[in-house]
Amino acid sequence: MAERSERDVLHHLIDLCRDGERGFCAAADHVSNPALKALFTDLATQRKRFAEALMPHLQRLGGPPDADGTSAGRLHRQWMLLKGLVPGHHDNRVVAEAERGEHAALDAYEEALNGMLPPTVVEVIEAQRDAIVKATDRLHTFEMGYSIVD
Repeated sequence: MAERSERDVLHHLIDLCRDGERGFCAAADHVSNPALKALFTDLATQRKRFAEALMPHLQRLGGPPDADGTSAGRLHRQWMLLKGLVPGHHDNRVVAEAERGEHAALDAYEEALNGMLPPTVVEVIEAQRDAIVKATDRLHTFEMGYSIVD
């Protein structure tokens, strides 16, 4: 990772969490399976909590009080929306796209953990990364045709 300040890293992760929140809300709106809709809604709420948990660490460093997500995240949500509009659309397409977004988030979290961050922030980021791994597994389970597990 190029040398980035703690502030830059936290800002980026907060943006990714906001992207995830919006993306999962959009995904919940475009699937028909009730269990999948509930999963996406839960994950949207989780990402909102992740951003809220990181915000005090960013504010301690003089970061802005609010983050608006990334342009890549906006593009990803639009792509998910377009896939949902294609005739013959299946929930699995939305799941596959959500899973792809989760892998990108995991990459960003791993990159953040390879930087120089204080232990208190590292603990928060590690816990969030572990939750994203679990979410990715849940999405993959659904994509493979199994029922969603907690």
